[in-house]
Parts: sequence; C-alpha cells; structure tokens
Amino acid sequence: MSEKDTVVTDEILCRSEYDIDENGNICTGKTTLIRRNGIYYMEVGKEGETPNFSCEVDSLKRLSIVSNIGCATLEADFKDGPSVRLCRMTQSCVKPLSEFIKVINYYLETGEMTEMKEEHSHCPKCGKPFVANTQFCINCADKGSIVKKFIVLGKRYIPSFLLAGLLVLVCNMANLMIPVINRILVDDYLFPASEGQAPWGEANPYLAIVGLVLAMFAIYVLIRVVNIFAARLRNKAGTSFMNELRTKMYEKIQFLSMSSISRRTTGDLIKRVTEDTSVISDFLKAETAQIIEVGVIFICVSVYFIVTRPILALFVFLPVPITMFAISRFWKFIHRKYERQWILGSRANGILHDIIKGIRVVKVFGTEEKEIKKYDYAAEKQAEISAQNEEIWAILFPILGFVVGLGEFLVLYFGAWAVLGESFVGPPMTVGELTQIISYTGYIYGPLRWMTNLPRSLANAVTSMAKLTEILDEEPDIKDHENVVSPVIHGDIEFKNVTFGYKSYEPVLKNISLKINQGEMVGIVGHSGVGKSTFINLVMRLYDVNSGSLMIDGTDIRDIEKQTLNTSIGIVFQETFLFAGSIYENILYARPDAPPEDVFAAAKIANAHDFIIKLPDAYNTVVGEHGYSLSGGERQRIAIARAVLRDPKILILDEATASLDTETERKIQEALQRLTKGRTTIAIAHRLSTLRNADRLIVLEKGELAEFGTHEELLKNKGIYYNLVMAHRQTTKMAKVNK
Repeated sequence: MSEKDTVVTDEILCRSEYDIDENGNICTGKTTLIRRNGIYYMEVGKEGETPNFSCEVDSLKRLSIVSNIGCATLEADFKDGPSVRLCRMTQSCVKPLSEFIKVINYYLETGEMTEMKEEHSHCPKCGKPFVANTQFCINCADKGSIVKKFIVLGKRYIPSFLLAGLLVLVCNMANLMIPVINRILVDDYLFPASEGQAPWGEANPYLAIVGLVLAMFAIYVLIRVVNIFAARLRNKAGTSFMNELRTKMYEKIQFLSMSSISRRTTGDLIKRVTEDTSVISDFLKAETAQIIEVGVIFICVSVYFIVTRPILALFVFLPVPITMFAISRFWKFIHRKYERQWILGSRANGILHDIIKGIRVVKVFGTEEKEIKKYDYAAEKQAEISAQNEEIWAILFPILGFVVGLGEFLVLYFGAWAVLGESFVGPPMTVGELTQIISYTGYIYGPLRWMTNLPRSLANAVTSMAKLTEILDEEPDIKDHENVVSPVIHGDIEFKNVTFGYKSYEPVLKNISLKINQGEMVGIVGHSGVGKSTFINLVMRLYDVNSGSLMIDGTDIRDIEKQTLNTSIGIVFQETFLFAGSIYENILYARPDAPPEDVFAAAKIANAHDFIIKLPDAYNTVVGEHGYSLSGGERQRIAIARAVLRDPKILILDEATASLDTETERKIQEALQRLTKGRTTIAIAHRLSTLRNADRLIVLEKGELAEFGTHEELLKNKGIYYNLVMAHRQTTKMAKVNK
C-alpha cells in the first residue's frame, strides 16, 4: 500500500489542559494521549493548532511536574536523550494534568494502558463550575429529556392530574360565562330600566335581574366547589409523587457504590432527598392547574376577540410578543442565578451537617466561635444570592406587568370611543359589551402575568429535577450480573495476582497472591497507608479488583450474588457506629429475625451482657445518636455482639479492640478465640499484641505482599515483621519507664 493510501486513525484516550505558552502568555493548550494505528502517541500544543510536540509514548522514560514560583512545568525524560520541558501551567491545571501523567507513567512501568479518571472542576463544554462534589453541569443538561424522564416516573399520577385539569377546565368555562351575564344585565336590564323602558316588554325587570344574579352566584359556588376537588386531587397526586421520588432516591443512594457516595457530602444527599423532591412536588401542585387554566382561557378569549372585534384584538395582543421576548431573554439569566442559589444552599447545609455531626470535637477544641463564623459566612452568601434574586423579581415583575397592562389601557380608551360611536375599531359598542371585553382582556393578561413569573418556579423545579436525575441515572460500580450464583459460603479466600487502586493507574495493592483457609484467623500488619483497609474492602466487595481475581470457595467474588456475600460476612469497624435506638435494636440489626436468647448469647460472647444488665433499662436502654451515651469500649462490645449475632462464615475485625482498655481487651481476645472456631477471620491491628492468636500474618509493604506466615516464622526471617515487633517492644518499654 502506498503512503497516500495509508489510513491514519486517531483515537483520543485522554487529555488534559495547560494554560501558559512558551512566551509566558495565557493560552488554551492540550496534552493529549492518542492511539494511532495501534501505537500510543503524546501530543502537546495549543487548541486548534498543529501540536508543537509529538512523540511515541514508548520513547519516554518518565513524565513529571516541576513546581516553580507561581506556576509549574511539565517535563519529559527520554530513554535516549535529554529531558525536555513540554509546557507551563498555573496551579489550577496541576491536579488534572497530574492524573494524565499517572496514566502514562503507569503504562511505562507496567505496559498496561488504563483509562484516566477525569474529575473536572468546570464543565468542559461551557466552562462553568460544577456543583460541589459532582461532575454534572445543569447549564448544559438537556432540560427536555429531564422533564420527559420525570413525566415517565410520574405516569401513574398523570390520570389524577388530568382529572384535576378537567375540573379546572369546567371552572374556566363557567368563569367565562360571568362577563356574558354582566353584559346581559347591563345592556338588557339596567340601561333600559334607567331610561324608563321595560326590557323584553316586561313591566318589572327585577325578577329577571334576580335570576341573573342567582345564576352568577351559582357559577361562583360551582367554581369554588369544583376547585376544592381539583386541589385535593392535585395535592394528593403531588404528595404521593414526592413520597415515591424520595423512596426511589433513598433506594438508589443505598445501592450507590462507595466511590460514588464518598464524592458527595451527607448534607448534599439529604438536600436532594428532602428539599429537591419538595420543590418538584410544589411545582406540580401549583403550576399544572395554572398551565391548563392559562391555555384554555387564552385560546377561548383569543377566538372571541378575533371573531367579534379583530381590530381591538391587535391592541390586546400588542404587549404579548414584547412580554414573551423579555421572558425568553430572561430565562437563561434567572436559571443561572437559581443554580447559584442552589449551590450555596447545598454548601451551607453541608457545613451545618458537619458541625452538628462533629459537635463533640468542636466543644473539646473550643472552636464554637470559629464554626459560627464559618456557617454565618456560608449562610450570608446564600442570603445574598437569594436577596439578589428576589430584588430582580421585585424590579422586573412590575415592569413586565406594566407592559402587559398597556393593552388594557388601549382597549379601555378605544372601547370607550366605540361606546360613544366615534371609533375605527368596529361597529358601535354597548356599555355591557365594553365591560365584557374589559373582563376578557383581564383574562388574557392574567395568564401573561403568570407567565412572567413562570421562569422563577420553573428554574427551581428543573434545577431540582436535574440534581435528582444525576443520582437516579448513575450506574453503581458494584452490581450483580445475570449469571450470579448463590452458593453456601464456607470461608476459603484466595487472592490471585490481585492489583487494585481507587484509580486503576494508581494501585494501592499490587500483584497480591495468597490463600486464607476456612476457619483460619489471619492478621494484617503494616505501616499506615500500605493497603490494609483496602484489602478488607475487596473481601467485602465494596470495590472490584482492577486485575487478577479474588476467589471465595473457588468462585470469583464477582460471580457470587451480593446479598449472599453480605449475609456471610460480619465486620466490626474501627469507628463504631450505633443507630439511635435501644441496645437490643442495635444488636438485632445484624439479624432482625433472631430470637431474644440469641441476642443475649451474642452479648455474652462479646462480654457486653454484664454491663448492659447494670444499665437502668438494660437492653432497652436508648443509646442516642451514634451511641454517645456509652463509653467507647461499651460501643465496641455492642458492635462485636452485633457481628456475633450475624453468625458469619467470614469475620472481619478492623481495629476491633482499639477502644478497649487492657482488661477488657483480654476478655474480648478470649471471646474472639472461641468465636473464630470454624470461622475465617481477618483482623487488622496496629498493636501487634492483639494478633497473638492469629494463625498466620500478612505483612504489607508499599501495597505489596512482603511476608506471609506464622508469628514464629516471620520472627525467624528477621524481615519487616521482625522490625515492627522490635519497634513495638521498644515503645512499650519506653512507656513503662515514663510511668
């Protein structure tokens, strides 16, 4: 094939930005990783221009960022040749570019190309900042698809809203009859009577007038009664839809992956479940009826004007295009303003949640004033944007209302001349007809005034819909596939060449291979940050391995139904969490159908029974939120009892005895020794003395399996574990001397 016929195919794998060119000027530049005909290339250059640097990735030795004063540079070390400075950037570009570098350096080290986990602070399309802790741009979201999605979600409530709309339609049609009755009353009775004429040949018009007034009264009563039923239907449907949304949101949050939940604050998630669902419900209850009312009245009255008084119709509709143009131009602006208000409100809620949750820390450190100022600042910013939005409406709404009202003045002026018989708007007009036209003009402008206020509520509702959509559309990282199995788990655990990182190109555990036998107690030791917690996270399948396989009883953990796995694993975390409720309820949480005798037995195994029965209400003692009414050791023992009640085949202890005193720790160790019989146990502990009953020990170093064996074997090897033991003994001796 000739050079001309060669087809070049570029596949962009990942890219990042830099913002300073070679002359020190601000620019928009890209660093791009491309696969071209099976070969990886890296290109650097300004956006829209030919790259000023390009090379095969395999020719590189390593990429690095060098920090300078006020800026940083990207530098490349080549296998054959000197280092080259590729580009410069401000500090805002350093973090995303660092992720780009890690992808390439990981490939140079392992030969494996992974995807870059892009976490932008701004939308790549419009450049606007994302809402905190999200990768979602409300400005660029497809509003139509969001609304359609909520229509599908609420389709079972559509009949109720349609019926309510039909009732509103009846009210509107009845309402249109009132100006007609007014016209008849004025033209056929009041004016003839005032001139001494008997209308329709009657000697006394009072009976007919009473009939017309009663007809108007009946219409008013009908409108009120029907509106009550319509409002009840709307409110019931709107509230039910809100509750269903909250349930769906809560369910979805429960099944989100840990990586997804950790990106968001608790306050942000609570706001979405509570406030955003309420905003949508309020919009449906208030605005759906208005939309039907506006549409019906606008169409009927428009037809009346066009048929009877086409020239007056021009004056009536003159302000309409002006108002619609103003609304369309104002829509994007107010949408951004309310998006900003939502962000600041979410931030203030997050701060409030964190302060209340950590109130004990605040009290201990005496930082009440500091926290008050922090929240006051966030609340003030929210109040400022809210005040600005209200000020905009306070100015704009009267202006639009005045523009709309100009048509009423024109109709009144030229209608009055028509009554006097001197007008170009059509045949002479009666006083009754003028009152009817003025009433109908109000029916036209009422909807227009409502439409000027619609962007405000619609912006709020669409913003809330978009925030809920982000959660509802998110696919969990950890989920069962179609062919999962539900075996009886015995407890054999095997790691086969497992590599895992929360970002695949930044591994925490590297090429781990080991086997833990059923009923064996294994301890994990190592310095902080070596991957001990990550190890147990993989066993609990909070995350899936990047490469290799994790086997339970010879079956890949990804092929086991998650519910089956969860019911077979018990865990006691380092940070004990108790729910607000009684001690009995907290222990029973592990197995809701357990009989009382099993709960008491579990508490005895955990050495918790003795202190529980000494409490005023024993097992019915309410522990309060997080169990703060109990000591740390008491909370820990209740958590252990909860794990015991679950009767798991695999037991995980994450610093389970860290909060206990020496005597209580000894009792717990005795209980654990009985508990681990026939049960696979994985224990993490910083204090090596707590692992003296372990059958074997896993020693991790820099994410790799450094040593694996019994306590005696590892001491004989005089490796990492030996050094840890010696350091621990030295620390213990120093502590005794200081006493």
